[in-house]
Amino acid sequence: MSDEKIYTISDLHVDDDENMKWVEKLSNDKYLNDTVIIAGDVTHVLSKLVHTLKLFKSKFKDVYYCPGNHELWTKSLREDEELQIYNSIEKFHYILEICDDIGIHTRPGVTSQGVTIVPLYGWYDDSLHMPVPNIESDLQLWTDYYRCQWTDEVPQREAAKYFVNLNEQHLSSLNKNKSNSKIITFSHFLTSKKLMQAYRSEMSRRRQKWLESQNNTPQNEEIASGTLTANFSLVAGTELLDEQLKLIKPQIHIFGHSHRKMILDIGDGIKYINNPLGYTRERENGLIEPPHELYEINLMEK
Repeated sequence: MSDEKIYTISDLHVDDDENMKWVEKLSNDKYLNDTVIIAGDVTHVLSKLVHTLKLFKSKFKDVYYCPGNHELWTKSLREDEELQIYNSIEKFHYILEICDDIGIHTRPGVTSQGVTIVPLYGWYDDSLHMPVPNIESDLQLWTDYYRCQWTDEVPQREAAKYFVNLNEQHLSSLNKNKSNSKIITFSHFLTSKKLMQAYRSEMSRRRQKWLESQNNTPQNEEIASGTLTANFSLVAGTELLDEQLKLIKPQIHIFGHSHRKMILDIGDGIKYINNPLGYTRERENGLIEPPHELYEINLMEK
């Protein structure tokens, strides 16, 4: 129907009790004719993931979702061991099976408005890495290094290629249906070095604005740079996703992972949208600015 709307959110992290309450408080009636896109990082706990996806399915007509990095944490998780899930690859495919059972879309689909929505799986490699003085670039500074379990067939260094290649089976069918000009793609991870640069430039602008508001004192400068003890670009995403975006040619691409709300234009004709819920502490200290709500996508906006 013509009044159908499309919303997006990422980085729900429902392990945070306040975030689970946020999901539970979403209206049970308002969105029944609408679609929501969840761009990864719901939780690493399977029971909470199932509960959250079922909640969304009860509140929305259609739910599109792709796993993030947190979903693939599997080391020392009793639930995973009981289900005989011993590595991150097995867990990824188990999650897709769960989604099929619940009725969550993890593959391309078309809304009643004729909008094609395309989930793009991914991971990160060093293709987006941008060295910064005095900021460490080391995978061991990130929790994924300790919580993900890879395999001989898919070692960590090959993970991005493995997940991006899974998207290929859907690209051929999309290319056959060139008549549909309304396309939204989404991934958890950033898709190109240009996007990483745009993200970094926006974050630098925000830090400078904040420092100016705090009179540029040394103490405040230290606080402003405190989130930069590890180089995010090392784990941000992969250029392999950009190659697929060039083939699909969406109007909008949704991403998550960075926990910073923003809309970016990198000059390739695609609007990039990041609308994270993030952690309670990030919202309270202003790192994720209000409103903390679903973002309504408007394909007519430039």
